Formats: sequence, C-alpha cells, structure tokens
Amino acid sequence: MLRWFSRVLPLLFVPMLSGCVWLAAGGAAAGVATVRQERTIGNAVDDVRIKTELDAKLAEDSAGLFLRASTTVIEGRVLLAGYVTNPEDRLTATRLAWSIQGVRKVDNDMEVTDRSGWLDAPGDFVIQTELAAALLADGSIKDVNYTIDVVHGVVYLMGVGQDQEEVDRVVQHARNLSGIKRVENYVVLKDDPIRTGIGMGNE
Repeated sequence: MLRWFSRVLPLLFVPMLSGCVWLAAGGAAAGVATVRQERTIGNAVDDVRIKTELDAKLAEDSAGLFLRASTTVIEGRVLLAGYVTNPEDRLTATRLAWSIQGVRKVDNDMEVTDRSGWLDAPGDFVIQTELAAALLADGSIKDVNYTIDVVHGVVYLMGVGQDQEEVDRVVQHARNLSGIKRVENYVVLKDDPIRTGIGMGNE
C-alpha cells in the first residue's frame, strides 16, 4: 500500500497544471483552461453543461448505470465508456446522450459484461495521471487540447490535435505506459470538418 501511495502522491498535482484530466471530468475551470485550447470558451461551457445533464440523466435512470458509465464531452461529441450488465443499458446510455440539447455525436464504447471492475480504479488513476504528466512534459504536444479517461485499463483519448504527428505522439505516450489493455483514440484534427458539424452522426 505504501509503495502504491508513494507512486501516486507525486502525480496528484499534475492535473492542476494540465487542463486535460480535469476538463475530462467537467471541471469548473473550463473557461480558464480553454484560453489555450482550440475549442472556444463557449464550447467548453456547453460541454460541461452536456456532461452534467448526461450524468444526471444516467443517475436518474439507474444508479448502477451511472456508476459504471464514464462520460467525456468535447465540442458536443460525447464518448461513453465503461461497463454495463446488459445490452439494454448500453442502448439506454446512448439514448440519454442524444436526448440532451447540443449533442452532435455519440460514440458508445461501453462493454457488456457482468464484471464490476472496482479493483481497477486505483490502477486507472495511476495510468491517467502518468499519461497527463507525459503529455505535459512533451514540448511538442499542446497537452491542454487533450482529455484523458482510463476505464479498467483502457485509455480513451479525446480532444483536438494540431496535426497527425502530434496525435501519433500522444497515442505512443499512452501505449508506453505499463498496465494498459489498449488505447482508444477519438481525437480529431483541428481542421477536421467534423468540428463544424459536417459528417456528424449517431454511432
């Protein structure tokens, strides 16, 4: 336990320096962090609203669904991750996301399984903070444009990349971490038409 704590403690302050982790959680500092982001302050505020409403709807529908679902919102694009116990809950999460005003795209990466995964949480936190630190330390990456979520060892990346080379570097940093199962990349490039609503759809 002490060994794990000593590994985590130095990383606790990384999210305060980099907007990526806290914005993934819909932190109140959205307006401040977006000063250096590709997305506008208005988009960031809308994203926080969408995430807050979605989390509330998930909790209202089912406490289990809320606890098992991880939600990330970037420019109206919603990513659902985590586990559900049956296919119906997976469909419900997608339906609830689309019911919120301002949602332009929904990616549902939730897996159907009977496992709980509670024991994975400490390891997920370590992976998340280590990756945030790696992106912050890499001067060729505009780290504030990226959000990181880690669910049961799976790394989910969202955000707006400057170019493909930068995105590839972010993905490689994630793959270099120990304890990960795979990396799911939902990052779009800053000149991608999808950012203006072109090519959006239900998935």
